[in-house]
Amino acid sequence: MDQFTESRTTAESTALSQSVETGVEIAEGFDLGKNAKNSNKFVERAARFGLIAALLFIIAVFGILKPTVFLTIPNLKSTIALAAPLMVMAIGLTVPLSMGEFDLSITNSAQLSGAVIMSLVSVVGLNWGVAVLIDLLGAILVGSLIGFIIVRSGVNAFIVTLGAGTFMAGIEFGIAHGATIFNGVPLSYIKIGTGNIFGVPISTLVGLGFALLIWLVMERTVAGRRMRAIGGNSEAARLSGVKVNQLRAIGFVIAAIAGVVTAVLFTASSSSYYPNALGAEMLPAYAACFLGTTVFRPNLFEVTGTIIGVAFLATIQDGLIMVGVSSWLAQVVQGSVLVLAVVGSKAASRRLG
Repeated sequence: MDQFTESRTTAESTALSQSVETGVEIAEGFDLGKNAKNSNKFVERAARFGLIAALLFIIAVFGILKPTVFLTIPNLKSTIALAAPLMVMAIGLTVPLSMGEFDLSITNSAQLSGAVIMSLVSVVGLNWGVAVLIDLLGAILVGSLIGFIIVRSGVNAFIVTLGAGTFMAGIEFGIAHGATIFNGVPLSYIKIGTGNIFGVPISTLVGLGFALLIWLVMERTVAGRRMRAIGGNSEAARLSGVKVNQLRAIGFVIAAIAGVVTAVLFTASSSSYYPNALGAEMLPAYAACFLGTTVFRPNLFEVTGTIIGVAFLATIQDGLIMVGVSSWLAQVVQGSVLVLAVVGSKAASRRLG
């Protein structure tokens, strides 16, 4: 009887000990899971709002370094006015990028538009509204042709738009002959780039209006949602009944329209056209788009993110100029920031995934 009691006592002690150990393991696992969940939340927030925090930090730094110049209303108005053409170009690129397509012809398209508009106004003597309308119709035709070639031939958009850009550069030179066009530009046209409405630059209002229009298309229409679906998986979208090729072609038309608006803002602000005026804007425009993928909805090209990306680049450029940094060093800083931001966002996305 004593042996039976002793064995029973030993078994109960062992079971109790195992239960306690199991309970401890469950508790530890719960704590680890909770910590991992909290860590993922932090990483997600950092991925979504890191660029905005960096933008605010840069504003604070330059504000401390140049408080009497940088943090002023005139400087703010100047910065957003100068950034308007870049914003329009970047937003135009956001549409094809959301479908996984690259358009390398947009700067050449914008430069050609500038040459056409200024030639029609200055040389031919047309009303600037009519000149812009003619150029807009031509840009829509060219954008449609580029989209048609891409979807019908199956050739990568990278190659087709690169060739189209070279073609447009040749047409631009044939129109302007490499000369600056500045005579006879109406004051009403110049005011688009230099005037203000209630203290806000007109160019900024035009840029924000274009941004709002594209945002409504991308976020509030069936076509916009289907474009995003194409960027996620074009074959799955096709099998779901989405007209993939048609929407891809429309993306290049929108980019071409953005080129016209960019040309109007730039030529109006400078009161002239001159060769290769926008040639250096392609990389900043793409940089703004990719920076935008680190904001709000990581790894997705969207209008609001692109606007934040443009603001980030414009602020850095403005601040570096004010503190007297040479242009080559400013480019080094901008390029480094772009790489770090995108790499950081990708790392955060992989960790969340």
